[in-house]
Amino acid sequence: MRLNPSFRRALVATTTLIAACRDSTSPAPPSISFDAAQARARVEPLAKIFDQPIFASFQGAMSSFESYFRSGGSIPENVKGKTFVFDVASRTYVVDPTADGVPAGEVRFILYAWDGNNGRPATPLTRVGYVALADVSTGVTAPRLVEIYVVREGGARAVVADFVVMHNVVNGVNVFGIEGSATDAFTVGVIELNGTESGAAGQHHLVYNTNLSTSPSGVSAAEQLIFDQATASQGGSLALAYDGHTFSDVNVGNGTELKFDGKLYARVLFPANPQEQPRYLRPDGSALPPDEIASVDALLERAVVANFFWINLAWP
Repeated sequence: MRLNPSFRRALVATTTLIAACRDSTSPAPPSISFDAAQARARVEPLAKIFDQPIFASFQGAMSSFESYFRSGGSIPENVKGKTFVFDVASRTYVVDPTADGVPAGEVRFILYAWDGNNGRPATPLTRVGYVALADVSTGVTAPRLVEIYVVREGGARAVVADFVVMHNVVNGVNVFGIEGSATDAFTVGVIELNGTESGAAGQHHLVYNTNLSTSPSGVSAAEQLIFDQATASQGGSLALAYDGHTFSDVNVGNGTELKFDGKLYARVLFPANPQEQPRYLRPDGSALPPDEIASVDALLERAVVANFFWINLAWP
């Protein structure tokens, strides 16, 4: 199962937030000055890493090899040391019997320019790199660990992502995590992700905690997502840190609060009717202007896209 990348809306789009009443004679809350465009400029290098076309190729081809690193999966012995290529006729990946040079214990899948409209490699096939997977630990006596690295070809060969996916079961609870990094040769994004899946079938409770940061340290995007199947509820938070500032988007009740350096910047009120537009209100009840709303949404969207790449990989 995969997550929907438009998750940010699903995270908070429930019913209208009931604003707290205040005495009409009390002073109006102060208006917080926040430059969303500046914040986006600082966060953009992290998100831009995943704008590289090879990541679209990786995610598009992932259904062919995700069983090798998902919970309960394994890398079969008979595929280790082999390279898989896309066969246009069958529209599947098949072993290339002529390929060599794959280290023992590793399996590779060639990546191609991706046709997003048709959900498969574009034709004629254009090779752009490959993804390699290898067991670090099989999970027999320790958590199962699979190392994955993505190599971009064409011009200078470069490893654009190198990370380890972990799965374990502790007292009946699925535990998972990812540690590693990705880069576009300008910015290195370091990922630390952990989470749990508990509960019986139909009663699953799923928690993700992600922290994506630049190296050397400077900008980070920390996100928590919570799904509860029994109550059909979901929630979470997102915090962006840059230049000594923090901007956060926190699920509060049935809506969200946007805060800058701990002070309320705006409330987002979602209507009961999903066809209606959400309302963005300052602490004094006045509406944010449309251009400011667009800047805030663009900022949050870029941060969520960067984290989503890793969250999708960690899905149990």
